[in-house]
Amino acid sequence: MRTINKHFPKFTFPKFTFQCTAHKSLRNLLLGISLSVFTVISGGKATAETIVTGLTSELINDQVCEGTGGTIAYAETKDYSLYICADVKNISQPKHYRSVNKNGTPGVKLTAKTYNPNQGTYFEFHNGDYVYMLQIPSETLKNPVLMVEFPDGSGYEQKITRFLSRGEARSPVSANQ
Repeated sequence: MRTINKHFPKFTFPKFTFQCTAHKSLRNLLLGISLSVFTVISGGKATAETIVTGLTSELINDQVCEGTGGTIAYAETKDYSLYICADVKNISQPKHYRSVNKNGTPGVKLTAKTYNPNQGTYFEFHNGDYVYMLQIPSETLKNPVLMVEFPDGSGYEQKITRFLSRGEARSPVSANQ
């Protein structure tokens, strides 16, 4: 459990403390297992064989983040297009999570209530008892995933195949709705 918890440390802010609790343990366990299994499969070498990265400026005429401070990050999985949109009052801060389902059904739209700039490796949004976590690719996280945890503690993940960022320093977010 120590290995998993180092990826999700305790965060302290003025008047607020966030810490992973037992109801989030499945998500933490799944993340740890997925990272461990990948490391074993790849012989301990991180590879980025299928992820495409770039800048959000590639999203020409995309209006999913319209009415916000713009698109901070964009990711694709086999089933979803995912957007992290900025706060209109502070365009460097993530405020909105929006998904577009590739099968044509309505996606999810969430608004952050609190920011957690120390998370660093993922964006996290809550919708009631559902948790959406979008990992951010980096030198140490070569194969990021979208993880969704359901109210009963079960969940699933999908590999991110494309990730675009604004190209400026970003502040990952933890959000509750």
